[in-house]
Amino acid sequence: MATRAISRRRYFRRARVHSKARFTLPMAIIAGFAPAAVGTIAGYKTYGINGALSELAKMFTGFDPYNPGLGFRFDSMKRGLVPVMAGMLIHKLAARLGVNRMLSSAGVPIIRV
Repeated sequence: MATRAISRRRYFRRARVHSKARFTLPMAIIAGFAPAAVGTIAGYKTYGINGALSELAKMFTGFDPYNPGLGFRFDSMKRGLVPVMAGMLIHKLAARLGVNRMLSSAGVPIIRV
């Protein structure tokens, strides 16, 4: 009597292919720094390095280091800290919605939202 050979199938889990971590730039956060950069450059052109540092401090803290009598001013922070925080919020929402994953699967090289 002839015996039939039983073939055993071996199932292997397919390994996931992970891409290497690459350098990417979060564009929403970088765009938030643009108004602060413009204000700092304008302060530098007008008053030199002291003016640039004063503008930078006003935009991110709300206080003017060279004129402390003015106190806290939110309107100067609208050009510095508020756009950066809005950019961080947009970046976080884009990550939750999967926009960055779609950009990477589409092959966009450096940019994230």
